[in-house]
Amino acid sequence: MRRLLASGAGLALLAVSAFLVAGAPATAAVPDLTGRSYVALGDSYAAAWGLPLAATQPGPGCDQSDQNYPHLLAAEFGFALDDRSCGGAVIANVVDTPQSVGGGTAPAQSDSLDADTALVTLTIGGNDLGFWNIGQMCVALSAAGPVVGSIDGQTHATCREQFIVDTPSGPVNTLSTQIDTTVAPALTSALAAIQARAPHAEIIVIGYPALAPDSAHTPSGGCYSGLFQGLGFRTNAFPYTDVDVTLLHETETHLDEAMAAATVAAGATYVSLAADSVAHTPCNPSDSYVNGITLTLSPDSIPVSGLPFGGVRRGALHPNAAGAAFASDQAAEAVRELFAAPDPTPTPTPT
Repeated sequence: MRRLLASGAGLALLAVSAFLVAGAPATAAVPDLTGRSYVALGDSYAAAWGLPLAATQPGPGCDQSDQNYPHLLAAEFGFALDDRSCGGAVIANVVDTPQSVGGGTAPAQSDSLDADTALVTLTIGGNDLGFWNIGQMCVALSAAGPVVGSIDGQTHATCREQFIVDTPSGPVNTLSTQIDTTVAPALTSALAAIQARAPHAEIIVIGYPALAPDSAHTPSGGCYSGLFQGLGFRTNAFPYTDVDVTLLHETETHLDEAMAAATVAAGATYVSLAADSVAHTPCNPSDSYVNGITLTLSPDSIPVSGLPFGGVRRGALHPNAAGAAFASDQAAEAVRELFAAPDPTPTPTPT
């Protein structure tokens, strides 16, 4: 009898299991998003400065590429894209301040939002921190320094000794302080402005890919590679001391965490690119998502003090084609989750 009871209980359990399986929703599917309004906002990392230019620009000199992650993402899902990303943009240019670029003006990016906007992506904050300037300032003349930039006009072996300040309570990273007191609050305000202008939109903030590796992905001999190779210029050089590689990585990590916290607090979605790109920095130029620094004699370059002509090739320290594709793939996962609609639940068959 006890065996029969056990068998009966097993049959009952199988029946309940069958009912639950039959009644459970199928895997969520992404609905047809063709023609839905998608507005892309952000700076040169969203615009993909250095990749081939798009036919139209938000303003002359925005250096926006039609191979950037917003264009790739829109093509994958069929969104109707309005790409307002612009190189050099700061958070204020997203919210309400027109941006002066190339002798013209790009309107405030959020002006393109409205109640019909279904998706907004945003990559912003690096210029508020001054990361491009930091990247130039910390270039070292050798693996042991000195660096070419200086805050106080003195020669310094590293950038770290300029940005880490000793106080009675211990060392303070002034870059982290700037992230906490300036960048994060401004991002919070920007998200509120976006939500007010596009109340029905899904908002995805996409972080920055890693520029400098962590210790696990730093070669035993360090990352340093000079700007010059023989009598010419090195392609995709990474001219940073070991000390400053660590500083850059710590700063990027803090920025990523601050952006994530501000985004989540605003009820939006954050996509971090940091962890999955840390093995693909310019320290490993053969498999990098971000360009290193290449000097060039081309007139179409960024001027450098000390060079009579030429300068830095466009796209330095910015995503390459692989980096844009990586950002698009990561953002696509978030789009699938946000817009997923479960299939109709099948009516369970009585057992």
